[in-house]
Amino acid sequence: MSNQASTRSTFLHARLVVPPALEEQAVAALWESGCLGVQIVASGRKPRLTLHAYYPGQAGARRLGVRLRKALRGADPAVGRRFRLGRVGIGRWVEKWQRTLRPMAIGRFLVVPEGCRVPSNRHGRHALRVRFGQAFGTGEHATTRLCLRLLVRHLAAGESVADVGAGSGILAMAACRLGAGRVIGIDNDDVALSVARLNLRDNGLAGRVELACADAEDTARRGPFDMLLVNIGASTIGRALPALVSSLAPGGRLVLAGILVEDEAALLQSAGRHRLTLIDRTRSRPWSALVLRLSGGGSVRSRQTS
Repeated sequence: MSNQASTRSTFLHARLVVPPALEEQAVAALWESGCLGVQIVASGRKPRLTLHAYYPGQAGARRLGVRLRKALRGADPAVGRRFRLGRVGIGRWVEKWQRTLRPMAIGRFLVVPEGCRVPSNRHGRHALRVRFGQAFGTGEHATTRLCLRLLVRHLAAGESVADVGAGSGILAMAACRLGAGRVIGIDNDDVALSVARLNLRDNGLAGRVELACADAEDTARRGPFDMLLVNIGASTIGRALPALVSSLAPGGRLVLAGILVEDEAALLQSAGRHRLTLIDRTRSRPWSALVLRLSGGGSVRSRQTS
C-alpha cells in the first residue's frame, strides 16, 4: 500500500491528560488545531481527564505536532507541555465515538447522527440526518450549534445562502429546511464535499444545494448572497474578510463562528473597516458567534448559552 493510500485509511490520534480545571482551554485548542472529534474520559481518585483528539491522516504527523503544540501552549502553558501523537486505523475509534452519539435538539432542528433512529418529534423540529466522515459538522460542537440558532433568527424565506467551509453540509441543509432560495456549499476539501453529498442525499436535498470545490476567495464570483455562513475560525475569517464582503448583496449578513471570545474584539475591529456592523451575538464559552450586516445599522442582541 502506498504511503498516500495509508494516510487516507488512518487517522492521527493525539492523547492529552489534563486536570478538570483546564478542560475548556484544552478542548478549545484541540478544535482550533483542526481535529475531527474529541473524546473525554474521566478517571482516578484524583480526577484527571484524558482527551483523545482525532485528525485526518493527510494532516502529516510532523506538521500536526507543530500546530498542536502551538495551539495548546496558546491555551495554557500547562496544557501544552505533554501530549502523545500516533496513527490509528478507522475501525479502532470511529465505532466507539459513534456509540456515544445521540439525536440532539438544537433550537428548531433535530440533528440525527449516523446510526441513530429519528425519535418521536413532537415539537415539529426540522430533522437533519448527518453521516460521520472526515468533515466538520455533526452538531456536537458548540460552534455548529451557535450557527444553527443564529440562522433561525436571521434567515428569511427565499434568501440566497452560501455555506463557506461547508464541511458536512449541516448548515446548508438547515438553510434549506428554513426555506432559503438558492443555497450553495463551498469547501476546498474533496473529502468534505463527498460527505456533504451523501448527507444531502440522505436528507432528500440533493437537488436543493449546489456544492463547489473552492476557497472563500472564489465565493464572490458565485454571488452575491443575502447570507454567508462561515464557521472556519477567527484567523481564517480575518484573512478572508475582503472576499466575504465582496460576496454579499447590499444589506447582506455574515454569520461567523469558530471564534474564541477573546478573539472577538480584533475581528470586529477589522470588520468595521469593511463596512460591517454587528447586529447579533451569541456565546457558549469559550466560543462566540456573530452576525454582521453590510452597510447597515441596528441594535445589537447578545445572548449567552450553556
